[in-house]
This record gives sequence, structure tokens and C-alpha cells, in this order.
Amino acid sequence: MSQSSWQDRFGWFILVFFLAVTPIVMIGTKGAWDGIKNRVEDWLPETFEETQRLIWFYERFGTDELLMVSWKGCTLEDPRVAQYAQAIGSAMEVDGKEVVWFGKVITGPDALKSLTSEPLELPKSLAIDRLKQLLIGEDGEQTCVVAVVSPQGEEDRAAAIEFALEAANQVDGLSREDLIVAGTTLDGVAIDQASKGSLAALNLGSFAVCILIMAVSFRSARATIIVFVLAIFCEQLSMAIMYFSGQQMDSVLTLASNLTYVLSISSGVHLMNYYRESLAERSAKESVGWALRSALVPCLLSAGTTAVGMLSLTVSQIRPVTNFGAYAAASILAAAVVLLIWVPAAMYKFPIDPATWHHKSTSASRLQPVWDALSRDMSFAKWPIFVGSLVVLLISMFGVRKISTSAQLHDLFWSDAPILRDYDWLEANVGPLIPIEVVLRIDQPEEIQTDERFRIIDHVQQSIQDVEGVSATMSAATFAPVIPPRDEKGFRAVMRRASIRKILEGRLSNYVDMNYLRLEDGDELWRISARVHAADRLDYGALMERLRASVDQSLENYPTVEPIYSGSVPLIFKAQSEMLSDLVKSFGLAFVMIAVIMMILLRNFVTGLFSMIPNVLPTLLAFGTMGFLGVQVEIGSLLTASAALGIAVDDSLHFISWFNKGLRAGKSKTEATRLAYEHCGLAMIQTSLICSLGLLVFALSPFTPVSRFAWLMCGLLLTALLCDLLILPAILLCFTKKPKPTTEYSEAGLGDVRVED
Repeated sequence: MSQSSWQDRFGWFILVFFLAVTPIVMIGTKGAWDGIKNRVEDWLPETFEETQRLIWFYERFGTDELLMVSWKGCTLEDPRVAQYAQAIGSAMEVDGKEVVWFGKVITGPDALKSLTSEPLELPKSLAIDRLKQLLIGEDGEQTCVVAVVSPQGEEDRAAAIEFALEAANQVDGLSREDLIVAGTTLDGVAIDQASKGSLAALNLGSFAVCILIMAVSFRSARATIIVFVLAIFCEQLSMAIMYFSGQQMDSVLTLASNLTYVLSISSGVHLMNYYRESLAERSAKESVGWALRSALVPCLLSAGTTAVGMLSLTVSQIRPVTNFGAYAAASILAAAVVLLIWVPAAMYKFPIDPATWHHKSTSASRLQPVWDALSRDMSFAKWPIFVGSLVVLLISMFGVRKISTSAQLHDLFWSDAPILRDYDWLEANVGPLIPIEVVLRIDQPEEIQTDERFRIIDHVQQSIQDVEGVSATMSAATFAPVIPPRDEKGFRAVMRRASIRKILEGRLSNYVDMNYLRLEDGDELWRISARVHAADRLDYGALMERLRASVDQSLENYPTVEPIYSGSVPLIFKAQSEMLSDLVKSFGLAFVMIAVIMMILLRNFVTGLFSMIPNVLPTLLAFGTMGFLGVQVEIGSLLTASAALGIAVDDSLHFISWFNKGLRAGKSKTEATRLAYEHCGLAMIQTSLICSLGLLVFALSPFTPVSRFAWLMCGLLLTALLCDLLILPAILLCFTKKPKPTTEYSEAGLGDVRVED
């Protein structure tokens, strides 16, 4: 059976089969889309010590997931504070069931009252000082409502946030537009809204860009439609794979389907260009088989190397990165199968045979002088180009060493995002919101007087408050009477200590209810909660070192007290450390695996190694520049390094394919270079423009990781195009030795990729 006969025999069956599975794919796509959820705290695996400590903390003291709500004019005397607190803490009926979205609601006036009334009876000025930057602003007037989300609220944070906003409409003189809201409960919801809300529009923009480029390139509506349908199907298939495998989508995973879309178009353009080239000598149906034979090995290899680049990301310990790598690889391989089965069948049953395709295209004719000049001049400039690329490579590597990473909230949104405006306003007018939790485990507490235990807690709290970067602290000592100094003498002092001890012992159950105390296996666990500003560009690693040193120093005389550190800051610091490690590991792994593939194809170690320069140079140049400029790498940037390496190899493989065809046909290296330019130069430009500009549309996303991924990938792919057109030919001319001429060589080309010594 001939190579092309299967399209004739099974073409309609293939088209009907794909049409039949499309509804199933669409069901998976909708399920994945509807299930998009984000929670930054879940990015690290449970095996990490920082994650385990956070889980340990939650099990004992409850979640630190809260919502801080305020408004302009929200002061200690504002009656709307109590009314809003009552509204947000009330239950509502959902599907016939009573739901309480927020389990505990705290207000500045309530906290102040508890400090100034019996049994504490603190002076109002002292009580306000204790609550400043926690529930009361520095001016002593501005206050807020803090609501701790309930288990039901954790299951549906979007509904909880909507309820909190609508609760304002139940208060006279207050509306949801007046509210200024921030907190960990809102973070995931805001990410969902930022990424998902604009994704449909951005997808349409990407579709339009890709269709426009294809329409201009092909000048054939049928060719454009076939490649576009291929890309849309593969994008939906990518999301369906996630859904049916049980993987919940997040905003980072949406990039996998977007990437599959543009890469499917890229591969489709290569296949269509092979077909177009064949039409000059063959019929439309014969050209389908010829195009498939020519594209089969390069497309499979490019899909394989791209998948290798994506799979290298699975070494990451950050879940969204690991998931992106695994599902992007699976989607790209699945798309390659669809490309090589569905597209030939569609081209065979719906022949593409415009008259303009039977002769060289206008674009190709216009580029011919460019290819002639490049191939001619490359023979003289090959060594300067090669040496120059090595110099740029080495300089870039020095910049890469200066890279720093960040996983903070402000890296996830544009600077003018509403959530960041609210965070900045609340932190400026009330207090900071990012928590560090320090738990003091007191062994055999019965051996230490109650007032002495509170002295320890207060002493450690003050030591934390004095740490640079920490803006506020709160503990059981915040809601305790003033503890007299230990060295205070006299009968009155003894009686005062006894009275305070009695008050403290009588309030221990209150501290348990307030989640500042837990009793466990005879030990006491006392919680001290510190807060840092989300907007501050703090070095969290240095901050934790200062904090640990200060706490350790304050506990020098208390060997039975053990500090345990938890909260968002240690987790964010761990995420930042892992991101830098993952960047190096994943890129290194991708480089090694792809380099081995290139060495096998070229059958020469040196040429295979040097042929990687055009593929690694764009990434090293981009990240080196970021290092020199001090631009921090966040999760979106992290994804691009290995992904761009895998994608960049695509054009390299097609160029090497035609270069070796020329050599095997007996052409000189200069003529083989010209042949490669003529046959795949235009396709390389088209696919690079489609991939880069198709992704660049997503730079408009309000979710910064998607935006950063888009513009960085665009820059990387355009740089890779220049490297493939200039540096790769120079390297091939420098290190490839001309084989013995033969007239028998594979039309697919890469079967004969070799270098003979």
C-alpha cells in the first residue's frame, strides 16, 4: 500500500472519527474551564518542612485565612462597623441549607472594649497602642473588620467574597463600592478573576493574530481553515486531557493549552509549506503524501524535543510548574499525532490547489536575494559569528548568576490592580497583612508561674517587634493585663502579682478560644503572630534569619521553651528558593537531553554540542539581561526557559534537515546552506511570527505570570529565529565535513543527518 493511499481509504473515517470525539473533548474543555481555581499556599508539596509546619499550625490554631474590610471613615466611633460585622457574620440560605461564610468576626471597637473593660481595665491609650497596625491605624481612629473564613467559606471562596461585599448593602450609609478589602481569602479569588476573566478575550485576540498571519502567508482560505481547526482542536484536547485525568486547572495550566494552540499552528504551517512546495511538480493528492513524508520525521522530532523541554519542568517542586511541564508535554505529543493523521486526511478529501501555489510565492521570491547573500557571505563570516556568539553566551552566563526570584503577591498582578490598591490602602491606614507565625512550645508549664509564662511571651513578642521588617505583632500578651516587673519588691507587689496571676489563669480558656493557646501532651503552645507589609520588597530569607536570631537570643535563659516558625513568609521564601533551583535544574536537564538528541542526529559530538548554541543563547541572553538589570524571576518567567529551549529546536531541526539533504546530493556546504534557506527559511519566519505574536497577545493579561510568560516567550522565539538564521548556519559551515555525494537520500532528510569524520 502506498504512503498516500491510507488518506484515500481511511480519510473519511478519520474525519468522521474526529468529528465524533469533538463533543467529548468539548465536555472535558468545559469541565476544566469551570474548575479553574488558584491558591498560592498550595503551590508547594506537603512533603516540604515549611508546608508540614503550616499544616501543623492550621490543625492547632486554625487557618490564618482572613478578610480585612474597611472603608474611608471607618473609625472607632463609626456605628456602621458593628452593623457590618453583624451582617458579615450572619448565615444565609443556599440550596435550602444554612451557610455561614465567616466563622469569627473581630472589629477594632470590640477588641478595644475587651481591653478597657473588666477584668483587664487597661487605659484606653494603652489599649489603642496595643492594637495599632493590627486592628487600629497609626492615627488611633481608623479601624477595620476582620473576618475569619469558615470551612464552608474555604470550599467556595468566591461565594464568601461576594457575600462579604453584598453585606455592605445591608448597612445604612454603606455600599459594596465603599468597601476596601484584602486578605488571603481574597487572593485566590482575585487570581481567578484576573486570569479567567480576560482569557476568553485574549484567546480571541490570539486567534485573530494567527489567522491574519496565516491568511497573508497562505493566500488560501481552505489552508488557513484547516490549520486553524487543527490548532483549536488541539487546544481543546489539551484542556480535556487535564480534566479527564483528574487534574484541576489553575491559571498557570491555562498556558499549556495556549502554548499547544500556537505550536499546533506552527507545525501545521511547516506541513502546509511542504505541501505547497510539492505542488509545483505533483498533483494535489500526490502532494499530500509527499508533504507527509517530508514532514514526518522533522515534526515528530520537533514535538519530541519540545516535549523534552516541557518534561524537564517536572523536576520542579512547585506544583503549577510541574503540572504545566507534564500536561504541556502530553498535549504537544497528542497534537503531533492529530497533525500527522487528521491534517493529511483533511487535505486529501478537501484538496488545496490554488493557482498561485503552483509557482514560487511572491514572499519566497522576494527573500531569494536575502538567502543568496546570507549563504554567500556566511562562508566568510562564519568564524566571527561563531566566536561572537560564544562571547555573548559567556557574558549572559555571568548575568544569569545574578538572578533573583520572587513569589510575592505583588508579582501576580499589575501595579494598578484593584487588589493591590486595596492592599496598599489597608496597610497604609490600618496595618500589614502578610503573617509570620511563631509558636512557643513550653515544656512542663506547671513548673513556671502563669505570670512568668506571660513575661516570656511578652519578651519574645517584643524581640520580634524589634526585628527590621516586622511592623506589628499580636499574642495572648496583647490581651493580658500589664505584667509587673519580676524584680518589683514589697507586699503590694506580691499581692498585685497574685491578682494578675488569678486574672490570667481565669482567662486561659479565653486565649484558647482566641486561638492564641493550645494544650498538647502536657505542653502549652503559645502563638505569636507577626505581620509584614505585602508591598515591601523584603528579602524574606534575611528577614527569617533576623527573626530567628532575635527569638533565639530572647530565649537564651529559657531552655524549656522551643520556638516553631510558620506562616506565609517562610512558605513564600521556600517557594522563591525552589524557583531558582528549579530554573537551573530544569534548564540543565532540558539542555542535556536535547543536546544528546542533536548529537545522535548529527552523529558528531562537537557539532551536536555547538548546534545547541542557537537554542540556548536566547534563553541565557534574556535571563542574563534580567540578572544584570535586577528584574526578578517569577513563576511565569520560570516556565519560559525550558519551554523556549524545546521550541527553538524545532526550526533548527528543519534547517539541519535541508542542509544535510544538500550535502547528500553532492552540493557544497555553501550551496547546502542556500538550499536550507530556500526550503525552510520562509516557514521558519512564518512559524516564529505565529508563535511569538500569537503568544504576545496574552501579555495584556492582568495576571502577571501569564503576561510575563507571553512577552518573554515572544522575545525568546524571535531571538531564536535570528540565531537559527545566522548562528546555526555559521556553526554548520564551521564544523560539518562534507560527506561523499550520493543521489539516494531520504526525502524526510533527517534520516541522513550525519557528520563524517
